[in-house]
Amino acid sequence: MKRILFLSSLAIAVASVVLLMPAPKSKAMPAACTLTGFFRDGIEMTAAVSNPTSPVTGVVNATGCNIGVYYGPGTSGQVKGAEIFGANYFGVVANGDTDDINLDILNSNIHDIGESPHNGSQHGIGIYWRAFFAGGGVTGRIVGNTITAYQKGGIVTNGTGIQANISDNTVTGDGHVFFIAQNGIQIGYGASASVMRNNVSGNSYKGYPGDGSASGGVLVVGGAGYGTCPDGNDCPYTVNTKINDNVLANNDVGVYLSNVAGDGFSAPATATNIKAVNNTISDDQCFNTSYQAGVSDVGNNDKIINNKISGYAGCITVYNPSGVAIDADTSFTNRPKVHANK
Repeated sequence: MKRILFLSSLAIAVASVVLLMPAPKSKAMPAACTLTGFFRDGIEMTAAVSNPTSPVTGVVNATGCNIGVYYGPGTSGQVKGAEIFGANYFGVVANGDTDDINLDILNSNIHDIGESPHNGSQHGIGIYWRAFFAGGGVTGRIVGNTITAYQKGGIVTNGTGIQANISDNTVTGDGHVFFIAQNGIQIGYGASASVMRNNVSGNSYKGYPGDGSASGGVLVVGGAGYGTCPDGNDCPYTVNTKINDNVLANNDVGVYLSNVAGDGFSAPATATNIKAVNNTISDDQCFNTSYQAGVSDVGNNDKIINNKISGYAGCITVYNPSGVAIDADTSFTNRPKVHANK
């Protein structure tokens, strides 16, 4: 039996846990918040830094703002060696919906993004890139960053205009929690990305039997089964993602591949060609009651090869009653290639 992901608690929606040891904050004073013209949940977002014309370095205390650093359509820039914290919605946003953005986020520390304390509201993202409309896009690198103490997600890239190199980051969730399904790295709704050599851990939700909700270390999501995207069209499949050489620990699902057709449950008829290769995936306990697996696949011609997986076999849940470590049965996914996993 297979499930479509429970969107409101799993993937970062296209429209738009208790901290044990919060990251230390700099003593820098909060910045003044300015309006950005970017809306979320019906709110015009404010930012501590908006459309900067020089590289962002040093400390950005975004306490009281919705966003730490905001890049709007048609801008470009670099965040390098920065510390960004305190915003309740996003650490860094690149909004490429209507014009191109070129942005690198390098060797920065992004932490404490969300409400204080964290709650179940579906916001609080360390890095958020979006580009849903023709004529826009976001291209660049997210490399060498440390992202912790986020409420909902560490890194999210959504939309067909995204081209992202996401590598060598450390992304750490709140651990086993009862109030929100966090995700470490999300590639969504047609985004193009490589996810390489990241360390992603501690994204785990208790879940509720029957709703299909679970947290993902690396989540790839797309398809009309997830509804209409902001451009007014059915959400596209996310294809050709490379997920290689990552260390994924203590997430409900290490690699979560979910491309769902418009009927809400079928796998795509066309190839998605996602590769999950040479990852080390482990879990310390069977925590989620709804769903757990080392790798989960709903797609077409996805490759799951030479991954080292431990701690998932025998985790019996509502949507994985056999407790398999790699959940890629041909009753719910098409033509999976599963080889040489340990």
